[in-house]
Amino acid sequence: MQKLLILGGSHRDIPLIQAAQALDYFVITLGNRDDYLGHNYSNKYYKIDFNDLEAVEAIYHKEKVSYLIPGCGEESYLSTVTLAHKLNIGNFDTLEVAQLVHNKWKFKEFCLHHNISTPKGIYYKDNLNNISLSFPIVVKPTKLSGGRGVQIVKNKVELTSALKESSAYSDEIFLEEFIEGRLIACSVILQNQKISYSFFGADESYLNSYLITTAYPISLEKTIRERLLNNIGTIATKLHLVDGMFHLQVIIKNNIPYIIDVTRRIAGDFYPKLIELCDNIKYSQIVIKSYTGIPLEGVLYPEKEQNFIIRHVVMPSKNGLYTGLVIDKILQQHIINKFELLKENTSIKDYFHTQIAIIFIKLPTKDINILNNINSLINPIIVEYSNEKQ
Repeated sequence: MQKLLILGGSHRDIPLIQAAQALDYFVITLGNRDDYLGHNYSNKYYKIDFNDLEAVEAIYHKEKVSYLIPGCGEESYLSTVTLAHKLNIGNFDTLEVAQLVHNKWKFKEFCLHHNISTPKGIYYKDNLNNISLSFPIVVKPTKLSGGRGVQIVKNKVELTSALKESSAYSDEIFLEEFIEGRLIACSVILQNQKISYSFFGADESYLNSYLITTAYPISLEKTIRERLLNNIGTIATKLHLVDGMFHLQVIIKNNIPYIIDVTRRIAGDFYPKLIELCDNIKYSQIVIKSYTGIPLEGVLYPEKEQNFIIRHVVMPSKNGLYTGLVIDKILQQHIINKFELLKENTSIKDYFHTQIAIIFIKLPTKDINILNNINSLINPIIVEYSNEKQ
C-alpha cells in the first residue's frame, strides 16, 4: 500500500483523507493543533507543524511516502508545492505560479494586466495621500484566507485604523474597490488548461460576513457563466496551470462576474462534499489523482440532473455554554449528514468565529423559505453566563 502524506489534519481535510483511503492509500496527516479532528480519520498522524519543511521531509523519508498532498489552507499548499518540487514528486504548478495565485495582490495585478474581471486595487505603501480609490474601500492582507484582517472602510479615519489592524496579520496590504453584489463560489476541474467540469454555488454568511456558512448549488445566466469561464480559461492558459481543481470566489454585479479570490487547494468546511452530493461526482478523488499525477481522462461523470443540497455550518449568535442543537421538524427528515465540531457543554468565548456543526440537507427543490430562515431552523442553544456581558 502506497503512503500519502497530507500537510494538514483539521476537519476541513477529512474529505481528502477519506478520498485517499478510497483510492487505497495509507494516509498520514500532519498538524500540531489539539483540535485537529482529521487526525481521527487518518491511518497515522504526526503532531508537528506542517510548515516545518525540514521535519516534513524527514517524515517523508522515514515513512517512505509516495506523494504529498496539501490540506485546506494557503500555507499548507505553498509548503506542499515547495517540498514536492524539491523531491520531484506529484503534479503541481511551478512554485512561482503557486506563489502568484496565493498572493492576493500579485494575483490581482495579474488579472488587471490581462483584462480579467476583478475589482480595481492598489498596493499600500505607507502613503494615504496617493490613494486613487473611492470609498468604501476594502483593506486586505495579501496572504491570508477566511477574511482574516479584511475590513470595509467608509472614510480616511476608518482606513487609518483598519491599516493598523491589518498590519498585525500581514506586512503586505492592498486596497480594493468595494463591489456590492451576489457572492458565489465556482469550482472547476482543469484538463490541458481547459475546463472539463464546473460547479457554481451560492455563498452566504450569518453574523460574520467573512465566514461562509450556507452554500448550495445555483445556475448562472448564460452570459455571466460564459464570461466567468472565459476568464478562468485565460488564467489557466496564461499561467500554464496543471491539471486539477481551481476554486474561485466571485461577486456578481450588473451581470459582471468579478473574481475576488482564488485557490488551488480544496475549499473548506466540507465544500467538496457539497459538490459530490449535488453532482454525484468523485470530486475529492479527482483532486487526489491530479495532485499525484494520475491522468484524469474518463473520470468526470456528473449527473445531468443536479440534486439540491444545502451545506450549512452552524454558528452561535452569542457567547456562553453550548448545551445542544435544536433542529426544526421541517428539516429533520431532510438531513443526510451531520458532523459535530463542538461537544455539548463546551464554553464559547468567541462566537463570531466558532463553528458548532456542519449539516447537509437534501431537498426535492430549492426552498426560499428554508434558505431565508435556516439559522433559526437549526438553532444552537447557548446558556449565558450570569457574570458575563454578551
